[in-house]
Amino acid sequence: MIGQLIRHTKVFSCSSHPSLASSIASSLSCPLVPVNLGTFSNGETKIAPLSSVGHGEHCIVVQSAQTNDQLMETLLTIQACKQVPGTFVSAVLPWLPYTRSDKTEGRNYPIGSRLVCNMLEGAGADHVVTVDLHSPQIEGFFSIPFSHLQTTALLAGELKGRDVVLVSPDAGAMKKVSALSELTGLPFALIHKERCPESGGISRMTLVGDVRGRGAVIVDDMADTCGTILKAAQLLVDQGGAATVEAVLTHGILSGGAVTAIEREDCLTSMCVSNSLSQTSNMNLCRKLSTFDITGLILQELTKFPC
Repeated sequence: MIGQLIRHTKVFSCSSHPSLASSIASSLSCPLVPVNLGTFSNGETKIAPLSSVGHGEHCIVVQSAQTNDQLMETLLTIQACKQVPGTFVSAVLPWLPYTRSDKTEGRNYPIGSRLVCNMLEGAGADHVVTVDLHSPQIEGFFSIPFSHLQTTALLAGELKGRDVVLVSPDAGAMKKVSALSELTGLPFALIHKERCPESGGISRMTLVGDVRGRGAVIVDDMADTCGTILKAAQLLVDQGGAATVEAVLTHGILSGGAVTAIEREDCLTSMCVSNSLSQTSNMNLCRKLSTFDITGLILQELTKFPC
């Protein structure tokens, strides 16, 4: 059955995560086509013509865009695939950019995630696949088939049977932690976070729950600068009395000095993130960092769609 589904499929590897694209293509036993990227003299993005696209094929465009240039590269690749009649384009973006801009926060405030959704549809995507959205309401911004994949069951299989307490670092992660607790039978705790109205920085964190003498596992959908994660880890050790603190996250953005901070701070024993974003260079710099694979999760969804 799988062979019939993938017979006319090609995987197009954009610049951000070639190893994930290669893994998807290899698992589907279909051709991997690197996208030849370039720039005009004024800095605008260009891609070489995709001459390998055939009539009626299923084109899987793989990209985890962290920069505006990578987003533009994704849009151009999708549009290039749609120039050929009858193609069906699945845009696989495990990390969907601008998901933190999911609502208006005042008069004339833009909603970046809705704009990205509109751009993907305008470029010609027929189907979008992403993993653990920062805000589930973004699903409603799409009018095309949209697959929001969850890592909860995958993580439950890894955590079940361990003597640990699941910890939500803020209210936003509580739904995921609660679902994991139900699947694994593990207890959970919550850290209540308050921000300073003027600066937006964290003014106070309060632990609700008991982690004393036990291993604590912080669970969240993403880590950017890791400020919240590291402060939560310090709180769990200093005030909660946790024996060890790990962090399990879906998207390891790890910008700025995050990787250095993770390696330096003793309060955090380890951090495990998915391969939604490439972590090769980060893992070379940080011994505490490891990854779990979401390729199988993506493959299950891709084979449901025609090619």
